[in-house]
Amino acid sequence: MNGVTNDTEQSAPAPRQASLYRWDIHQVSNSRHQQGPCGTCTTEDSARACIEAALSAAVGPGLYAWGLLSRMPAGLKEPTPSSPHTPLAWAAPRPDGTVAWLPHAVRPLVADETNGAPAASSGDTISSLLARFGGEVQRYRLTAGLTPRELAERADCTAAMVQRVENGEQMPSRDLAQRVDRLLGIDGELVKLWPSLIRSAYPDWFWQVIELEQQAGFIQEFETVAVPGLLQTEAYARAIFTAAHPVASKLQIEQFVGARVDRQRILTRREPPQIMITLDEGVLRRRIGGKSVMSEQLGNLLRTADLPKVHLQVLPFNVREHPGGMTPFRLMGFREGPDVLYGETFIGGQTTNDASQLQQHKLAFNLIQSKALSRDDSRVFIRDVKEEMDHGPD
Repeated sequence: MNGVTNDTEQSAPAPRQASLYRWDIHQVSNSRHQQGPCGTCTTEDSARACIEAALSAAVGPGLYAWGLLSRMPAGLKEPTPSSPHTPLAWAAPRPDGTVAWLPHAVRPLVADETNGAPAASSGDTISSLLARFGGEVQRYRLTAGLTPRELAERADCTAAMVQRVENGEQMPSRDLAQRVDRLLGIDGELVKLWPSLIRSAYPDWFWQVIELEQQAGFIQEFETVAVPGLLQTEAYARAIFTAAHPVASKLQIEQFVGARVDRQRILTRREPPQIMITLDEGVLRRRIGGKSVMSEQLGNLLRTADLPKVHLQVLPFNVREHPGGMTPFRLMGFREGPDVLYGETFIGGQTTNDASQLQQHKLAFNLIQSKALSRDDSRVFIRDVKEEMDHGPD
């Protein structure tokens, strides 16, 4: 099955064939794409069987494989990879170990058929997930006949970025996945794969919060430590995660950042939730990431505060007592079902819809808002802090 004709009926005269059928296996392992076993068969069924057998054998941690079935002209004395051929179909292993076949024009991804999104096992690392994503980018690019530079020029990025993504060395953005999808005409296949890259960025208990956040009609949040995730810049988020995870790899940090930025899509969707956030003044003055990172973050707060569904207020230091104390909390409301209270500690978070807790924290948030600066005065305050920071010492 390695580069030879797979015809088991050698004793009988070979029937005259109009075509041969070539099969190729491709693998991504340790962030590198490599050619696997290949061969030619006299029938399409035989070639499909060879691909399925090879894919069944190509299993292991961090290994991702797919097969390509092609038709070749009959009569070639020694078929080679460079011989003329017409791709017919892709094959890829499903999570249950079976093989999925789709026409070549569809160019499938390995997917969880329940939702069309690529399946990621709990044991997948960010390196293996990026290798899988990068292998798909490379496969689609090669199918389109483009070099990394040509794809980069059309996708408004650099050739070096394309190569790093294909090698599994860089966390791509959802926006990049969307642009490449459109350019290569692959009907959103990379965007379907992209969520698997961020799935492991959050602990299991926080995914409930993410899902609630996506469904909420309103979000009320009081924060005393850091800018809430929905309003963070990439640089600010990167500084937060680097400090919180000192032993994490660079790829893991970028995965965390990508996941956090992705949550912010709810701010600009067609029907965003009503978001009311009150920040303690200390959040504005704590220079997370340094002067330039914090200045950029303050500028982003000003821009976000201009969104029609965002109501941002600042609780200044001169308000000495308030019902929030120094404990951040969030309230989320929904069109159907009870409201939810979320609180977080250093070791985890907790949600509850206990009526007494909800009532207590709704009252607390209303009192905090009443003691905070108005929306307009809060903008002025943030702008003043930013100017003071920009023109002051590091």
